[in-house]
Amino acid sequence: MPRPIGVIDASCVIALDALKLLPQLTLLFHRLFIPKAVRHELYRRRLTKNRISALLKEYTFVQPCDDYDQAAVDVLLTERSRKAKKHRGEAETVVQATTLGAMAVIDDPWGRKLAGRYSLECHGTLWVLERSHALHLLTPPVVRQHLRQLKDHRIHFPVPAANQLLRRLGEPEI
Repeated sequence: MPRPIGVIDASCVIALDALKLLPQLTLLFHRLFIPKAVRHELYRRRLTKNRISALLKEYTFVQPCDDYDQAAVDVLLTERSRKAKKHRGEAETVVQATTLGAMAVIDDPWGRKLAGRYSLECHGTLWVLERSHALHLLTPPVVRQHLRQLKDHRIHFPVPAANQLLRRLGEPEI
């Protein structure tokens, strides 16, 4: 099965960066685009700024994506008027994934709902962990350890869905 093209949101980049799994995405995606608003959000965090810059230089499958329909993003954000700036990354991710015929990689509930409205295939950090396990890149105990790390670092993820994944893998819940 060919690897898909993906467009990733900041929350997933932050989570996967904390787990040191960003380089591994080359095994899951043919190309992975990081929208402009997502990069701006990541560059505000000193911890991710240097690693994202290095990732863009070191791995050719990760590319910045600045060519998008600004008006389409603005229309999507009108319904989120008070939180529009906060959700710009999700809106750009959805618009760019739609334009490219790509998978959206989003953890934020509003962004996932938005992707669903556009019939996009949309997955998040848990999917990356599950696919990595399916490809024998992570063992079930390591998947559990990664989920514990996210929880300990207060990185948001859906705990009920994570516990379902752990049960499927035969691991205790977190």
